[in-house]
This record gives sequence, structure tokens and C-alpha cells, in this order.
Amino acid sequence: MGAPVNVQEGTPGIERRQSNTFAIRGAPVINGQIPQRLEIRQLRKNNAQWNLYLLGLNQMQQMDQSDVRSYYQLSAIHGRPFTPWDGVPLVQELGYCSHTSNLFATWHRPYVLAFEQVLYDNVQDVANSIQSDTTGEYKAAASTFRHPYWDWAAPTTDGSPIMPAPVSGSPFIVVNLPNGSQTINNPLYQYNFAPSDLSSFPDSPFNVWQQTLRYPSTKAAGAASQDSLVSQQITQSQGTYAQRFMNLLQAYPRFTNFSNSAWTPNSPGYDSLESLHNQIHGLIGNGGHMGVIDYAGFDPLFWLHHANTDRLLAIWQALHPDSYVESSQEPIGSAVLAAGTQTDVNTPLKPFHWDTNGNYWSSATVTNISELGYSYPEVQGKSQPEIKAAVNALYATSSGKTITRRDSVGGTDNQLAPLIAAGLSSEAPVETAPDPPATGNYTEWLSNIRVAKDALEQTFFVHIFLGDFNPDPKTWTFEPNLVGSHSVITPYVMKRDPNQSTIVTGQIPLTRALRADEQKGLVNMGNETATKDYLTKNLHWRVTTMDDKDVPRDQVPDLKVSVVTANVQAAEADDEFPIWGEMKVQTDVTDGRPAGLGVGDAV
Repeated sequence: MGAPVNVQEGTPGIERRQSNTFAIRGAPVINGQIPQRLEIRQLRKNNAQWNLYLLGLNQMQQMDQSDVRSYYQLSAIHGRPFTPWDGVPLVQELGYCSHTSNLFATWHRPYVLAFEQVLYDNVQDVANSIQSDTTGEYKAAASTFRHPYWDWAAPTTDGSPIMPAPVSGSPFIVVNLPNGSQTINNPLYQYNFAPSDLSSFPDSPFNVWQQTLRYPSTKAAGAASQDSLVSQQITQSQGTYAQRFMNLLQAYPRFTNFSNSAWTPNSPGYDSLESLHNQIHGLIGNGGHMGVIDYAGFDPLFWLHHANTDRLLAIWQALHPDSYVESSQEPIGSAVLAAGTQTDVNTPLKPFHWDTNGNYWSSATVTNISELGYSYPEVQGKSQPEIKAAVNALYATSSGKTITRRDSVGGTDNQLAPLIAAGLSSEAPVETAPDPPATGNYTEWLSNIRVAKDALEQTFFVHIFLGDFNPDPKTWTFEPNLVGSHSVITPYVMKRDPNQSTIVTGQIPLTRALRADEQKGLVNMGNETATKDYLTKNLHWRVTTMDDKDVPRDQVPDLKVSVVTANVQAAEADDEFPIWGEMKVQTDVTDGRPAGLGVGDAV
């Protein structure tokens, strides 16, 4: 792989800091053929690469923690223990990561690339150590290895959970090699801190947990992950993820609005890639590592999740090539960017060096993933119509021609569409609600959420329901009438500052849930007034912290929930997207309700 396009010493944004830095170049390209990052369930079908992945990741997790290439140090870039990585100094006690920022999506690209590069090197070591590989199968598989992604938006065709079994099944896993099988610690299940000195983690309970946890059973040292509950939550809301991503592709042509969760006043387009990605963080973490910015990077699922987030960015880029990172101010900042710093496409993405002379990557130099040595199934060598066809096949929850519905029991459709692009399945019937009106137009209904990021001084959820629900907040992420849970992810310490609060936004689509209720005869979506009346009576929202404590809605600073609609022209072919009109705020649905957007409130 060559150097980034047009990057030379002295180029704006490629700031030179020091020599002998760790050069992040990604995995090498062999014979000019750029390998694809594959969905984890597809990678599992390749026996050699799958077992190399497990063994390579296991070896990487055991590297000396003082090594900048170790799993520990790479994970710590995102947050704690707030120490310099690769010699890049901190200007404040935060992680290097950019959040609620125009740099969110592009900063994480070289981050995953660095992890992939080190993992690739470990995979080569493992392949070269297999003496029984007499045919060279494992060496060949290792040469084209790329980090997999987990597509949490794609439905399964057999009713299995969205969360892959190897990730959540057991702390041990069997690997198969030419000379037999062996059982190893499952590197996808958890990361074990070793040595187990957690003195650099001052925050309780992270300072007593010897391994990463998901939805921990308690806050005590002996807590266990509740992966079965995490899996239920993820599966429960799968339709929401798919619909949100489709909406982002169709209705968010400007990068600034698409990329990050910061509120843009007077714009009813409240969703973003960052906000969607936050929903996954919150549901996996739920009081554990993934739910707090400072500790999220240590969970092995973080890397699968962010490879997928990068994939969604790549798909959006391919469909919107004329919009990218714009000049903006950092609302919160990071370890290397003070709040208020002006950033743009050439801002150095610290701490990631692209060479050993201390030059940094920038958004401008990570634009093209092919030049970074990898691609994805949906975009490699494909035209825009082909990309749209692949995306429609995967996530046709709101494709225009057919609008799929939520399942009457668990909130998900097990057979939404053929999962062609990710290679998860080649045949699957499509389960749909009635077709849109014969005119080719229909109305999208959405719930907008805006709130201060520091509102509760910790990570929290805003849950959207359509219909009755159990009053016990512990059940809310499992409720059949839950439409979706918006997650606001924060550092462990985020003190409330009313004078400098950053307002963040998210959006939960309602159309799919409304159509399910229409099938039951509860609402007539062809009548806008009747639909608004139905939402006024049946749309509910609640707020919980990560320990499932209910927070009164009117006590959450700057929380405003609203309903918006958009007239949409249905697509006429499988390789097209519907065309969205402007979003219109339906204030009368939420006016006068606790934390509801009222007449005269800013949009």
C-alpha cells in the first residue's frame, strides 16, 4: 500500500511532531488485490481465517501492556488511563477520541486501521507457526486477512439472535487447526486485564473488575456479564437500526448532519451515524465498559462495532461523494483538542501517525478506503445503483416499495430481506406490511430527541414506546411496544455545566411500528389527523440511567421529544432509493406533555 494521496511533509494538517513514531499503514495489499473486511458470520465460514482470527486476537490480548501495539494500549487510546500514546501529549484529561464532533467518523477510521494492522501482524505470526500447514492454506488465508465487522442492523434469516454466538456464548472457544483442535480463552467474549493492577482506573466499579463486562450483574468485583440479556436487547431493536441507517442514506446528504450527534438548530433532521452508533454502545454496555467512553475500547465488541460503523460511513460516502468534513468548532474537545477549537478536513487525527517521522493522518488522507488497504462487500467495484440494490437487500425496512413491520412478539422481523451483500444468506423471503399507497407516495413518521449531553452527568437512555408498557424500568429495553432506545454516551465524569452544555440529538423511526398497529386496526395512517391523535394518546417516552433507574422526564435538562413527518416518494426499482421531502414538525402531538416539544419551542 502506498502513502496517503497527496500527503507530503509540510502538507496542511499533516503536522510533524517527532521521529520514530509507530507508522499506521494498515495491512499490506498482496498482488494488487484489495481484500474486503467481512461480516463476522461470513468470516466464520472460512475455517482458516476464522481460526487465525481467534488465535491472532488471543495473542494480541496477551502482548505486554507497555507496548504501543498491545491490545491494552490501543484500547486505552479511546479513554482511560489518559496517558500519552506513541508520544502524543494530552492537553486535558480525556480520551483522544472525537465525539459529538465533525471528526467523529473520520477519527475512528485510522483507529480501527491501527488495530487491524497489529492484528494482521499477529495473524501472520500464528500462520507461520503452524508446522502442520503443509498445503500453505493458513499462510494464504493470513495474507488476505482483514478485521471483520459485526452488522447489527442485518436481520438473521433463521430466527437466531443478532448478536453472534461466538461473541457472547462462552469465555472459552475451540479452534481447529490441521493438527487438531484446542480450547483457548475466547478473545471475543471479554478482555482480561493482565496484569490485573487496575490502579490506573480510578472509577468505581471499573477499578475492581478484572475483565470487561456487558450489562454486569452487579457492581461488585465478582460481577458477571449478562450476555443473554444484551442479546435480547440487541435483537429487540434490530429493525430500528436498519431503518435509521436507511433513513441516513436517503435523507442526510450533508456530511455534517450525517456524521455526528451535535444539534443543528432549526433542522428537524436529528439523526446521525454517531447517534445510531451510540445506541449500540448503550445496549451492550448497560453499566459495563461499552457504555462509558473512557472504558469502551477494551471490550472486544468495540472493534467489531466500529468496523461496522466505518463500513456504514463508506457506504454513505459512495452515495454522497460531494460532501465531506467541513470546518466547525469542537463543542467538547478531546485529549488533544480543547473545546472551541476550529477543525476541518486537514486537522491532524491525533494520535495516529502515518509514518515514523511523526506525521499525522487527517480526514483528507483517510477519505478513500481502498488506499488504506481494505474495502467492504457493498462498495467494492460497485456503481451507485448496485450499492443501493445491495443495501435494499440487506435493510429493506423502509425501501419505499415495501415497508417492513416489527414482529408482533419481539419487535424484530426474522426475515426482512435476502442478506446478499454480507453473504449471510442467499435466499430468504421478504416479510412486509401492505404496500404504500398506489400514488407512490407515503408519509414517514419519526420521533426526534434532543437533550443536553451532560444532563445526568452519566450515560443514559431515552426510550420511545408506542402503546402500553410495564412500569418497571428494568423491563423497558425488552418491552414489545418499545420502538427504540436512544443512548447518550458520556465519559465517566461529565459534570453538568448549564452555561456550556452541548445539546445532542437522535431520531427513532415510528413508521414501522405504526404500520404494525395499522394492521391490527388500531390506526389509519392514510388519515394524518387520526394518526396524530393516535400518537398523542399512545406515544410515550421515558428516561433511565445505565442501572435501570427511572428519571422523571421533566427533570432531565434540555430534554425535548417531538414528532416529525416527511412526505416520501417511493422508489420504483430495487436499485433506487425513495425521495424524501422536507421534514415537518408535528408540535400538537407533544405540546403540553412532560419534556415534549411545545408551540414556540426551538426546533
